[in-house]
Amino acid sequence: MHVLKSLPLFSTLTDLEIRKIENVLIYRRYHRGQVLFSSYDEANGIYILTYGKVKLYKSFGGKEQTLRIFAPVSMIGEAGALKGGNFPANAVALEDTEVLFLHRKELTNIIKNNPDIAMKMIGILSERLFHLVSLVENLSLKDAVSRVYDYIVHKADESGRLEFKTTIVAMELGLTVETVSRAVSQLKKRGKIRKTGKIVELI
Repeated sequence: MHVLKSLPLFSTLTDLEIRKIENVLIYRRYHRGQVLFSSYDEANGIYILTYGKVKLYKSFGGKEQTLRIFAPVSMIGEAGALKGGNFPANAVALEDTEVLFLHRKELTNIIKNNPDIAMKMIGILSERLFHLVSLVENLSLKDAVSRVYDYIVHKADESGRLEFKTTIVAMELGLTVETVSRAVSQLKKRGKIRKTGKIVELI
Protein backbone atom coordinates (compact mmCIF):
# COMPACT_ATOMS: atom_id res chain seq x y z
CA MET A 1 0.00 0.00 0.00
CA HIS A 2 2.81 2.42 0.86
CA VAL A 3 4.13 2.14 -2.72
CA LEU A 4 0.93 3.51 -4.26
CA LYS A 5 0.51 6.11 -1.53
CA SER A 6 3.96 7.48 -2.36
CA LEU A 7 2.77 8.38 -5.87
CA PRO A 8 1.05 11.79 -6.15
CA LEU A 9 -1.59 10.25 -8.41
CA PHE A 10 -2.90 7.96 -5.67
CA SER A 11 -1.88 9.85 -2.52
CA THR A 12 -5.40 11.10 -1.68
CA LEU A 13 -7.19 7.78 -2.13
CA THR A 14 -8.60 5.97 0.89
CA ASP A 15 -7.06 2.75 2.17
CA LEU A 16 -10.04 0.86 0.77
CA GLU A 17 -9.54 2.39 -2.69
CA ILE A 18 -5.83 1.60 -2.55
CA ARG A 19 -6.55 -2.03 -1.67
CA LYS A 20 -8.93 -2.30 -4.64
CA ILE A 21 -6.16 -1.10 -6.96
CA GLU A 22 -3.63 -3.45 -5.39
CA ASN A 23 -5.96 -6.37 -6.16
CA VAL A 24 -5.67 -5.72 -9.92
CA LEU A 25 -1.94 -4.92 -10.07
CA ILE A 26 0.29 -7.41 -11.88
CA TYR A 27 3.82 -7.96 -10.58
CA ARG A 28 6.52 -8.18 -13.25
CA ARG A 29 10.28 -8.58 -13.05
CA TYR A 30 12.83 -7.73 -15.74
CA HIS A 31 16.52 -8.48 -15.98
CA ARG A 32 19.10 -5.89 -17.04
CA GLY A 33 18.76 -5.15 -20.76
CA GLN A 34 15.24 -6.60 -20.99
CA VAL A 35 12.63 -4.48 -22.78
CA LEU A 36 9.52 -3.47 -20.84
CA PHE A 37 7.82 -2.12 -23.94
CA SER A 38 8.63 -0.67 -27.35
CA SER A 39 7.01 1.86 -29.66
CA TYR A 40 5.59 -1.11 -31.58
CA ASP A 41 3.64 -2.35 -28.55
CA GLU A 42 0.07 -1.43 -27.69
CA ALA A 43 -0.07 1.04 -24.80
CA ASN A 44 -2.28 -1.17 -22.67
CA GLY A 45 -1.40 0.12 -19.20
CA ILE A 46 1.04 1.90 -16.90
CA TYR A 47 4.13 0.57 -15.16
CA ILE A 48 4.86 1.49 -11.55
CA LEU A 49 8.58 1.11 -10.96
CA THR A 50 9.30 -0.23 -7.47
CA TYR A 51 12.88 -1.45 -7.84
CA GLY A 52 15.74 -0.86 -10.27
CA LYS A 53 16.16 1.69 -13.08
CA VAL A 54 14.44 2.05 -16.44
CA LYS A 55 15.54 4.05 -19.48
CA LEU A 56 12.92 5.63 -21.73
CA TYR A 57 14.30 6.35 -25.18
CA LYS A 58 13.55 6.97 -28.85
CA SER A 59 15.41 5.57 -31.85
CA PHE A 60 15.93 7.56 -35.04
CA GLY A 61 17.69 6.03 -38.03
CA GLY A 62 19.96 3.89 -35.92
CA LYS A 63 20.62 6.65 -33.37
CA GLU A 64 19.25 6.60 -29.86
CA GLN A 65 18.17 9.48 -27.64
CA THR A 66 17.46 8.94 -23.96
CA LEU A 67 14.34 10.79 -22.85
CA ARG A 68 14.45 9.98 -19.17
CA ILE A 69 15.92 7.63 -16.58
CA PHE A 70 13.34 6.45 -14.04
CA ALA A 71 14.09 5.36 -10.48
CA PRO A 72 11.66 4.09 -7.82
CA VAL A 73 8.92 4.95 -7.13
CA SER A 74 7.64 6.34 -10.43
CA MET A 75 5.11 5.76 -13.19
CA ILE A 76 6.06 4.94 -16.76
CA GLY A 77 3.86 4.87 -19.84
CA GLU A 78 0.93 6.91 -18.56
CA ALA A 79 0.72 9.16 -21.65
CA GLY A 80 0.41 6.20 -23.99
CA ALA A 81 -2.05 4.41 -21.73
CA LEU A 82 -4.38 7.42 -21.69
CA LYS A 83 -4.13 8.14 -25.40
CA GLY A 84 -4.33 4.58 -26.67
CA GLY A 85 -2.53 3.23 -29.72
CA ASN A 86 1.13 2.32 -29.27
CA PHE A 87 3.60 3.52 -26.68
CA PRO A 88 5.35 6.69 -27.94
CA ALA A 89 8.81 5.45 -26.90
CA ASN A 90 10.79 2.41 -25.76
CA ALA A 91 11.60 1.35 -22.20
CA VAL A 92 14.45 -0.94 -21.16
CA ALA A 93 15.70 -2.09 -17.74
CA LEU A 94 19.15 -0.69 -16.91
CA GLU A 95 19.46 -3.17 -14.06
CA ASP A 96 17.34 -5.91 -12.52
CA THR A 97 13.97 -4.24 -12.18
CA GLU A 98 10.58 -4.84 -10.58
CA VAL A 99 7.34 -3.15 -11.60
CA LEU A 100 3.63 -3.26 -10.86
CA PHE A 101 1.51 -3.18 -14.01
CA LEU A 102 -1.92 -1.51 -14.04
CA HIS A 103 -4.06 -2.28 -17.07
CA ARG A 104 -5.49 0.63 -19.03
CA LYS A 105 -9.06 -0.48 -18.37
CA GLU A 106 -8.48 -0.44 -14.61
CA LEU A 107 -6.77 2.96 -14.81
CA THR A 108 -9.72 4.37 -16.76
CA ASN A 109 -12.17 3.09 -14.15
CA ILE A 110 -10.11 4.64 -11.35
CA ILE A 111 -10.12 8.03 -13.10
CA LYS A 112 -13.88 7.85 -13.72
CA ASN A 113 -14.54 7.14 -10.05
CA ASN A 114 -12.08 9.76 -8.77
CA PRO A 115 -12.24 13.00 -10.82
CA ASP A 116 -9.41 14.57 -8.78
CA ILE A 117 -7.09 11.90 -10.18
CA ALA A 118 -7.78 13.23 -13.68
CA MET A 119 -6.49 16.65 -12.59
CA LYS A 120 -3.39 15.08 -11.05
CA MET A 121 -2.78 13.14 -14.26
CA ILE A 122 -2.91 16.40 -16.21
CA GLY A 123 -0.28 17.80 -13.84
CA ILE A 124 1.95 14.77 -14.33
CA LEU A 125 1.65 14.96 -18.11
CA SER A 126 2.40 18.70 -18.00
CA GLU A 127 5.57 18.03 -16.00
CA ARG A 128 6.64 15.44 -18.56
CA LEU A 129 6.01 17.93 -21.36
CA PHE A 130 8.16 20.59 -19.67
CA HIS A 131 10.89 17.98 -19.24
CA LEU A 132 10.83 17.21 -22.97
CA VAL A 133 10.88 20.91 -23.87
CA SER A 134 13.91 21.35 -21.61
CA LEU A 135 15.55 18.32 -23.24
CA VAL A 136 15.05 19.78 -26.72
CA GLU A 137 16.48 23.11 -25.55
CA ASN A 138 19.55 21.42 -24.09
CA LEU A 139 20.16 19.35 -27.20
CA SER A 140 19.70 22.30 -29.53
CA LEU A 141 21.15 25.35 -27.80
CA LYS A 142 23.64 24.42 -25.08
CA ASP A 143 27.17 23.08 -25.19
CA ALA A 144 28.19 19.96 -23.24
CA VAL A 145 29.63 21.81 -20.24
CA SER A 146 26.46 23.89 -19.82
CA ARG A 147 24.27 20.82 -20.15
CA VAL A 148 26.20 18.88 -17.52
CA TYR A 149 26.20 21.86 -15.14
CA ASP A 150 22.44 22.37 -15.58
CA TYR A 151 21.93 18.66 -14.92
CA ILE A 152 23.87 18.89 -11.65
CA VAL A 153 21.98 22.00 -10.53
CA HIS A 154 18.64 20.37 -11.32
CA LYS A 155 19.41 17.00 -9.69
CA ALA A 156 21.34 18.15 -6.61
CA ASP A 157 19.72 17.94 -3.18
CA GLU A 158 19.21 20.90 -0.85
CA SER A 159 22.86 20.78 0.18
CA GLY A 160 23.97 20.96 -3.46
CA ARG A 161 25.17 17.35 -3.59
CA LEU A 162 24.28 14.36 -5.75
CA GLU A 163 25.55 10.93 -6.64
CA PHE A 164 27.00 11.39 -10.11
CA LYS A 165 27.08 8.28 -12.32
CA THR A 166 28.80 9.28 -15.54
CA THR A 167 27.20 6.55 -17.64
CA ILE A 168 23.67 7.49 -16.53
CA VAL A 169 24.31 11.20 -17.03
CA ALA A 170 25.67 10.55 -20.52
CA MET A 171 22.54 8.61 -21.47
CA GLU A 172 20.20 11.26 -20.09
CA LEU A 173 22.00 14.11 -21.84
CA GLY A 174 22.66 12.34 -25.13
CA LEU A 175 26.43 12.68 -24.71
CA THR A 176 29.30 10.22 -24.70
CA VAL A 177 30.86 9.16 -21.40
CA GLU A 178 34.11 10.82 -22.47
CA THR A 179 32.34 14.12 -23.18
CA VAL A 180 30.67 14.11 -19.76
CA SER A 181 33.99 13.37 -18.07
CA ARG A 182 35.63 16.28 -19.90
CA ALA A 183 32.75 18.57 -18.95
CA VAL A 184 33.14 17.60 -15.27
CA SER A 185 36.86 18.37 -15.48
CA GLN A 186 36.09 21.79 -16.98
CA LEU A 187 33.55 22.56 -14.26
CA LYS A 188 36.08 21.60 -11.57
CA LYS A 189 38.71 23.87 -13.17
CA ARG A 190 36.21 26.74 -13.28
CA GLY A 191 35.45 26.28 -9.58
CA LYS A 192 31.80 25.38 -10.21
CA ILE A 193 31.88 21.95 -8.57
CA ARG A 194 34.01 19.60 -6.51
CA LYS A 195 33.97 15.83 -6.95
CA THR A 196 34.83 13.21 -4.34
CA GLY A 197 34.40 9.67 -5.59
CA LYS A 198 30.90 9.49 -7.04
CA ILE A 199 29.66 12.54 -5.12
CA VAL A 200 29.52 15.88 -6.91
CA GLU A 201 28.96 19.07 -4.93
CA LEU A 202 28.08 22.54 -6.18
CA ILE A 203 30.39 25.31 -5.01
